[in-house]
Amino acid sequence: MTTRSLDASFDDAAADAGQVPESSFQDLERFIVQALTVTGMGERYTSRMPKIYGVAAETEILAMQHRLGEIIGDGSQAIGESESMALQLELVAAELASATARLVQIDRVYSKVESCGIDALWELDGSDEVTLSEECIRLEAERADASAMFGRKLAAMEAALASRERARAKIVRKNQNDESSMKRAQGDAVSTLAKSRLPLDERNTVAAPKLKKITEMAPQTPFASPLSRPLPSTPCGNGRELILQGFNWESCQHAEKMGASWYAHLTEMTPQIAEAGFTSVWLPPPTKSVSKQGYLPTDLYNLNSFYGSEDELRSCVARLREYNITPVADIVINHRCAEAKDDAGRWNKYTGKLDWDERAITCENPAFGGRGAHKTGEDYLPAPNIDHTQEFVRRDLTQWLEWLRSDVGFRGWRFDFVKGYSGAFTGEYVEATRPFLAFGEFWDECGYRDGVLDYNQDAHRQRTCNWVDSTTGNTAAFDFTTKGILQEAVSRTEYWRLIDNKGRPPGFLGIWPSRAVTFIENHDTGSTLQHWPFPWDKVLQGYCYILTHPGTPTVFFDHWVDPVFKPSIDAMLEIRKRNRLSSKDAAIHIERATAGVYAAHVGHAKEAYTEGLCTDVDVTQPSICMKIGHEAWSPNAQKVGNLSWQCTASGDGWAVWEDKAHLVDAEKMTR
Repeated sequence: MTTRSLDASFDDAAADAGQVPESSFQDLERFIVQALTVTGMGERYTSRMPKIYGVAAETEILAMQHRLGEIIGDGSQAIGESESMALQLELVAAELASATARLVQIDRVYSKVESCGIDALWELDGSDEVTLSEECIRLEAERADASAMFGRKLAAMEAALASRERARAKIVRKNQNDESSMKRAQGDAVSTLAKSRLPLDERNTVAAPKLKKITEMAPQTPFASPLSRPLPSTPCGNGRELILQGFNWESCQHAEKMGASWYAHLTEMTPQIAEAGFTSVWLPPPTKSVSKQGYLPTDLYNLNSFYGSEDELRSCVARLREYNITPVADIVINHRCAEAKDDAGRWNKYTGKLDWDERAITCENPAFGGRGAHKTGEDYLPAPNIDHTQEFVRRDLTQWLEWLRSDVGFRGWRFDFVKGYSGAFTGEYVEATRPFLAFGEFWDECGYRDGVLDYNQDAHRQRTCNWVDSTTGNTAAFDFTTKGILQEAVSRTEYWRLIDNKGRPPGFLGIWPSRAVTFIENHDTGSTLQHWPFPWDKVLQGYCYILTHPGTPTVFFDHWVDPVFKPSIDAMLEIRKRNRLSSKDAAIHIERATAGVYAAHVGHAKEAYTEGLCTDVDVTQPSICMKIGHEAWSPNAQKVGNLSWQCTASGDGWAVWEDKAHLVDAEKMTR
């Protein structure tokens, strides 16, 4: 390197063969110092070798990010899907190399521990056992962190390779289609030439063949349906339902804190709920319960609860129906608490109209003296588990549900803890009572590896699909797969998670949208319990996803009444209604899914699919484009559908566009 003044550039060539600008000096200095610094997980770990391994990968990450930023810019320029996927794959490969390097460094420390003992890793004169123990804990914590980071980048690589494979397959299909079209065109030309040389009568024979009797085909199962039999007679709504969860974990204390019952509060809010566009309200468990929240029911026909009296409940249900809103009851029938003991002091004697005894309790519950059959699902420890194989139990529960519908006025069921008993029984209750809406809480754990969510959650959503299928398909299910993936994507800036290896949404909605009830939070996962909360600062990104995507979306009460969230949620509800987005004829084409942004074109299928999800959006019908993530993207720059788009709702890291032509038509109709 030649000697120059301090304001001159280095003679070392940059990537473009030019001189490195002075603005890059600090970055260069940092990487040189880092490369020459000894490895170590902390100040006392001295592996006595330069940290050169991995530095090159980190430098490549910065260079790749800079290149992507220059190409993508502000989203005003369109780039090819293949080029974008190639650049993303390069970036993910560099990040994986960096994560691997960090894990290797820590594993070298572990190797030295095995060979020399823990006290040989640092120079601690007179170290006591407590100090050594603390260092071991630090080392283990850093290894767990490095292992998690490695797993996260490995998942990103899996997603990037899947994206690249989809792009490659798309090119192959296009070439094959072009070749087929060319061969057909050549064949048609030859056929036309041959026909023109035939005698006149022979040409007529070819042009007008004898009519054949057409045999009518039997009705076929809709394309991509998980069912192999006719569709159920009971619908899961009309496909355009918008559900409000009308309570949280603390709603049962509303009367105590505010003076008025929760039912009275909802009755007063009904006009606002209707104005926002909600078509259904999911109400809390209606029966008497040991717990205030209602999830440990006792006398099922006693509708006086901590949410209000029976009269207040009936008034609330009637008010909702007055505004054409479907009231949905929270049905807790996996377990039931007894109100009296037997001679042995066990709680298994029921009171009220359903005065069951220990025969109604499964035999896996010896603490309650259960004399019923074995459970057909998972055990619920806090209360006696109901034996649904007993005919008298099913008869009594069916009659109770019919009473809730015909006498109280409910028109939908939300089944709690459906993993506790066979889905066949849920299907039987739904078929017998025929609610307008029916969906179950099949809360299954997603797949994790070293504490990191797996990229591929096909097995998780398939278990949900299997449960719905076990009900004969007449009951929908909450899409916990989408919740798990979506909150991981937005909180970690890993939007590549939002597309599966076949180019579909990765949740349950991606394979059976008419049976997927989407949500980002409920009384269990959020509220004051915080069992599995959605990141609060990304709530609107979450709603931008579920309120524009197929499935039946559910809005959590706490989010809707929040003054920060409500205006944006209301705007997105209006967009969904204006474009008639549905779960039954849905079509979605994912435009981009990288670390920094997810974008999709959502609308209607060209054919009237009843099940499954189409990826070919009909641009002659209303459709929308959306994006979440801070990376720039625009449907106008990408020429999505060759349409002109107008952004009608946006916020921090999210935006929704509507087709201008249909937007104008919708505005004319409202005048």
